[in-house]
Amino acid sequence: MAKNKAKKPPVVDKPAPGLRQTMAKKIADYTVPEELRTLMVNAKRLGRDDVWRDAFRRLCALAGADQTDPLHRDFYEMLAAYEHFLSERNARATRATPTRLKAKNKGVVHLLEEWAMSKTPTDGYELLVAKGMPELTGEHLVLKYPEQFSAEAIAAAKARVEFMTAH
Repeated sequence: MAKNKAKKPPVVDKPAPGLRQTMAKKIADYTVPEELRTLMVNAKRLGRDDVWRDAFRRLCALAGADQTDPLHRDFYEMLAAYEHFLSERNARATRATPTRLKAKNKGVVHLLEEWAMSKTPTDGYELLVAKGMPELTGEHLVLKYPEQFSAEAIAAAKARVEFMTAH
């Protein structure tokens, strides 16, 4: 009886479990919020916090992309992050309507000055810090763009950031 002399396919080692797969598209190339949300869901499911965070930051950046002023662009990025975490906390889509109205009626600078100088931190500040994103807070924006704010607002923002960092 003749043996089958056909060659067997070579054995291919599977990649190690810790090996990262490459993505078909860079996160910075995404322009559709729904695609980013899908990416975030998949990243969370796969335990890829790094991909989730990058996709989240890109999603937030898209919210302010139409703004020409860097402060306003960063403000709307921060607002998108706050609304995302607010929606997550409330288990339903939640917009920060009072904040949006005040920014529209009084201006972003005025709103951020009020937040920085208030005796207590805003809900948004506390939520963003609790989620590990203090760089997205209004107080951070005051410190990032000091030329647009009063010395009092800058001092108050700095004091709040230092206090929250210490505790």
